[in-house]
Amino acid sequence: MAEKKRSFWSFVSDYKRNTVLLALPSIPFDIIYGTFCFFVGVFTLSLWLVVMSFYHFLICAMRTNILYRAGRGKITGEKRFSERKNYQKSSRNLILFDLILALAINFIYKNRIEHDYPGVILYIFIAYVTYKVILSLINIFRAHRSQSLTTVSLRKVGILDAIVSLLILQWALVRTKGTIFSDISQSVEAYIGIVAIVIIFLLGVSGLIKCHKLKKQERLQISEGTGN
Repeated sequence: MAEKKRSFWSFVSDYKRNTVLLALPSIPFDIIYGTFCFFVGVFTLSLWLVVMSFYHFLICAMRTNILYRAGRGKITGEKRFSERKNYQKSSRNLILFDLILALAINFIYKNRIEHDYPGVILYIFIAYVTYKVILSLINIFRAHRSQSLTTVSLRKVGILDAIVSLLILQWALVRTKGTIFSDISQSVEAYIGIVAIVIIFLLGVSGLIKCHKLKKQERLQISEGTGN
């Protein structure tokens, strides 16, 4: 009985495993929600919803790629699917997503594409985005402590998701007139998109730098082993 209890708590405390298990159900959710947004956007002629559907598909593709490569590496043991290689790939994907996001932000601002969140829904969305941002920050620190590059990759996608949700909220608040939120949003409208792009770019670059350092360490260990 005591052994079963220990195994249960070791399972619960396995942060890497729990992160992967929590990421799995988010993939079909992103696909379903993205598809829903796309068709509603097409039928209602809402360019905003169509753009948001592609965002969900991209987030889904990034999570799927991380989990696929991690699983492939675990099963086959191939070097091209090692944690370092997978982390390098996910970091490059972050930079690629950042470029796509920059183009989308430019397109949205130039064409003044907006979407209303009427009444109470706006305040629910504010609470949801606040929760998502706080949780993503807590999770990225926990991921770094876990020493798992797969976990860090998934949590960086979580930060990416939170940042874009924050952008969506900011665009919605600009449309909501006569509130303190709209006044603040209008004052930072010209800068928040740039800040978001810079943060995501730094997330990607920091990952590539980490991979470069790990590669140097691997080469050093190999050379020391050969020398012996």
